[in-house]
Amino acid sequence: MNSLRIIYSTHHLPLRTLVSRSISTKTNDISQPVTEDMIGTPDPISNLRPVKYFISPTESTEEKEWRLLQQKVDDFNQTFWTNNNTMFSKAKEEYEQQLLANGQEVTAEALSVFYKDFLDKAYDRQMEYNKAWWKMNISMLYPGFKATIRNIKKLRVETTRETGFWDKSFDS
Repeated sequence: MNSLRIIYSTHHLPLRTLVSRSISTKTNDISQPVTEDMIGTPDPISNLRPVKYFISPTESTEEKEWRLLQQKVDDFNQTFWTNNNTMFSKAKEEYEQQLLANGQEVTAEALSVFYKDFLDKAYDRQMEYNKAWWKMNISMLYPGFKATIRNIKKLRVETTRETGFWDKSFDS
């Protein structure tokens, strides 16, 4: 079971949609309802921390669009890093087995050869991931901006509404 903790309160912030919600993972894995954005312990394979996003009962369509984009990026990151780290662990284990089969020790120096080779082979895949990740993040700017403007307008209406004479309660 993933343990969650509140990272920060968001639904009282006027610029809530500009606050970064950092690294996260599949939100479907965490079944408990939340009243704030919450973040879990790192996934054992991807090393990413899952985020359970707070869904306000008054969530606007702009906020929903932005939240769904964030979850899409979270899922994209989770998938990539789970696959990458699985490949890395498997390749490292095979390399260590080769060293032992050849009568060599598994040392930091011997592993440095493996690390360099793995990074060289993963370069193109990593660059494709980076390009896709940047595109996704840039695509979230406009929806985040729209949601922020919506929140500012909503807060302005809530804070500037005056109580007229006839709206006052004389019962208290």
